[in-house]
Formats: sequence, structure tokens, C-alpha cells
Amino acid sequence: MKNIENLFVYGTLQKGKQHQSILGKIKGKWKKGYVNGKLYNISSGPDYGYPGLKLDPKGLKIYGMIFQSKDLENYIKKIDEFEGNNYKRVISRVFLENGSIINSYLYEIK
Repeated sequence: MKNIENLFVYGTLQKGKQHQSILGKIKGKWKKGYVNGKLYNISSGPDYGYPGLKLDPKGLKIYGMIFQSKDLENYIKKIDEFEGNNYKRVISRVFLENGSIINSYLYEIK
């Protein structure tokens, strides 16, 4: 199976958000895109909670960013640990701004 070199992020791992440093250690580039689904706000607190995504082909467009890196596979277990037990890593189609579609990892709520 070919390695996945894309990670779709829609919350705190995005460039410019509070946990961007987790992906900032990996050489790569960013693109904008979206998936279809439903976005939930999980928990609450000083950071107003955090988002959780449930994929649904008939759902709304959930916009985020795709991080592309040939080194992603070397770091994916650490990202799994950061995301924790409330999320599962899945492979999904992601729609890019230019109209193309790529396969990407993303973290979906359980």
C-alpha cells in the first residue's frame, strides 16, 4: 500500500492555530480544501472546546487545510497520540480549491 502524504486538519493543528507546532516540526506544504460532513464542538473551557468531525457525503462542506509531506508517515504515530482516544485516523477524499480530489488522512470523532 502506498504511503499517504496528506493530512487534512480542521482544528487546532492548522497553520496559525494553537497547536500548529506539532506539524511545524515536519517539512511540508499547506493547501486549502474541504470534506463533507458535520462539525461538532467537543467539550468547553477556556479555548471554547475543540472541533470534532463526522464524515457524511451528504453533509456540509467542512473547510480546513491539507498538510502535505513525504515525511508524514514518520510522524503519524505521534499525531495519533496527540489526537487521543476520542478520534480515529481514517483515509478520506479531500476536495482541493483547484477542483482536484486527493486521498488524505484525517481524524474523525468516534
